[in-house]
Amino acid sequence: MKKILLMSTIIVGTAGMAAADIRLSGGARFGIEYNGDNTSSKTMVHNRITINVDGTAEADNGLSFFARVRIRGNNTGDGTTKSSGVSAPRVGVTYEGFTVAAGNILGAIESMPGLYDGTVGLTGLDYSNLPTNAAGLGRFKWDSFSSNGGGANGVEAIYSMGDFSGHISYSGDNVANAWNPTGLTYERGAIFIAYSFGDWTAALAHQQSSQVGEEMTVVTVAGNFGDFGVGLAYSDNEGDNSAFRVNGSYTFGSGTTVTAFYTGVASGAVVPGTVTATTPAGTGSADDAYGIGFTHSLGGATLAGGYSSRFDGENQADFGVRFNF
Repeated sequence: MKKILLMSTIIVGTAGMAAADIRLSGGARFGIEYNGDNTSSKTMVHNRITINVDGTAEADNGLSFFARVRIRGNNTGDGTTKSSGVSAPRVGVTYEGFTVAAGNILGAIESMPGLYDGTVGLTGLDYSNLPTNAAGLGRFKWDSFSSNGGGANGVEAIYSMGDFSGHISYSGDNVANAWNPTGLTYERGAIFIAYSFGDWTAALAHQQSSQVGEEMTVVTVAGNFGDFGVGLAYSDNEGDNSAFRVNGSYTFGSGTTVTAFYTGVASGAVVPGTVTATTPAGTGSADDAYGIGFTHSLGGATLAGGYSSRFDGENQADFGVRFNF
């Protein structure tokens, strides 16, 4: 992502600190969405902007300190459905392939290679390509960087050297939210390890949680054959609502890529639902999910669109343009 230097390098006058700077980067998208389960307006205008504010400082001993906050604004629908805000910070230090960060952490499950493979459309179309989202207790039940909220407020350690990478994350939360409606204290701990060999990458991840329904083990494998990309993923979602995904892509012409996925759910799985104090799990029988989409390079921007059938059987589609700055 092209970064725009907002502040020239500032020479810090304290011993052991060499230089620091602040940088701005981001992206935006706009287009049309169709949502089959939206009873008020099935076809909606969508737009979003994201701005990352990154501060870095280099020490004479080789340590690199960093901090990030994110500003995001969304508008989907007829103008009444909006969200915007500034994220909590992620702050840490990096040294020779090893990173330690705290606050609004990235999270090990969220960061594992191959998890988001097979994503289609301008907006991701509910991300039914993630086998981890097939769990009846809800979607995205792991720590990740919040773009306009507090995030997990946890700690994480990340290591990357050559073909090997690993990530450990931990968080505790005592604030009532969608996944913890009673407000009881709960903890999450997650880890992934990954190894790349040639054009292929394999990853294994596991999460433990004191919250019921959040334990998961995830395996991904992805690779390329020339212009073709293929991937497999499997998630054991606490022994319930386990799912697998197969995905493929083909790139041709002047920067056009077609991507498709199929996510199969375990027999007897229920539709992922929003957890509340009175509704602890999803209801109804879950369907297998599938989708297809495309991207086309416009030079400084990308044209994108797609169609997806979700775990609840509803259909979604979108079309639009996204770009980075």
